[in-house]
Amino acid sequence: MLRQYQEEMFDAYLQVTEDFPAMLHYCNILYETLPMILNSSHLRGEKGASKLAAIAVVAAGYGGDMDEKLANALLGDMDFDKYGKVKCPKIEGILPKLMKMVEGEEISM
Repeated sequence: MLRQYQEEMFDAYLQVTEDFPAMLHYCNILYETLPMILNSSHLRGEKGASKLAAIAVVAAGYGGDMDEKLANALLGDMDFDKYGKVKCPKIEGILPKLMKMVEGEEISM
């Protein structure tokens, strides 16, 4: 559901619709609550659920602390691949750094 909503939000951004700010807001809410939902569910001890919770914490924290210039650069670099999935070479370039942050978050959970 989150992935579908992200794609709709990105579509709204590319088409410069008035829905984009609200969609971005709701995606942020989903990301911020996802770790709490996962950690309070029956999946709490599952490795996959813990990793997803850590990814959500890092994504929300990194995105929330990002300055506007970097956010605009990343948004400008995003596009859809031939299969309709979102791609962003600039984000792909910082994935190693983000994954180290995820590993650290997993340890602290």
